[in-house]
Amino acid sequence: MVEQRVSIALKENAMPSRTHAIAVIDLGEFLDTDKQTSPARFAKRKLGRQPLVIRMGRRLSECTLVNQVFITGSNIPASLLTCGLPGLRLLNFPSCHVSQRLAAAADESSAEWVVYVPANRPFVDSALVDQLLAKAARAGECDYIGYGSAEGDWRRMSDLGLAGEVCHSDTLRRLRRNADRLPADSDLSIASWLEHAPGAYHLKYISMPRELDRSDLRFAVSNESDWDDAELLCETVADEDSPWQELTQLVISNACLRESMATRNA
Repeated sequence: MVEQRVSIALKENAMPSRTHAIAVIDLGEFLDTDKQTSPARFAKRKLGRQPLVIRMGRRLSECTLVNQVFITGSNIPASLLTCGLPGLRLLNFPSCHVSQRLAAAADESSAEWVVYVPANRPFVDSALVDQLLAKAARAGECDYIGYGSAEGDWRRMSDLGLAGEVCHSDTLRRLRRNADRLPADSDLSIASWLEHAPGAYHLKYISMPRELDRSDLRFAVSNESDWDDAELLCETVADEDSPWQELTQLVISNACLRESMATRNA
């Protein structure tokens, strides 16, 4: 089971000194925000009186093994550029594939590992992200670390929306060179890109916690129903930084909410 918190000792001992990890929240493409899965649709909205992107940045800043948090996107409007993102580094690009934005953030930071989190995951959990980075530190020659279900299905994690994906910076640079051959930005998973990219890649998966390995949990925000659920959860939890265990228990105890999430996941 994933532990609630990763100790400081993990950062000092498990991660080699040469390892530098950043988290990148990608806002998507603002010239076409009508796509149902585009994170840009929700970037300007507030959740619990806090802009969504700032909420996510704060949660990722709590990761023990993340050195810096970046915000990336294409054609980001001036209203977002000037809103103030304390402690977060913002990189704005012309229209391009998200893999190119992630690779640019890796170049900018000299990071070895990049945690990719689309900007539609208000409940991204720092402990789950740290577990991925701890695995990356021990992975040896590896291109990608992600969570998967007991059946080996990584796709469920996109709908679950509680963690990101960890990719080696050199791998992102390889993807950048083949960006025109990758699925469109509407496909928000690095694992999917690696399936379509030329060449061989070494992917490793961590089993998601048993409590999360079910089809009726959904915390990512891809449509208005997802947003309504996110607002409901924010109003219900006692602490805005509640860990995934509390969120999961709230959903499991609400049959109507579970059924609605299962329908959207299907």
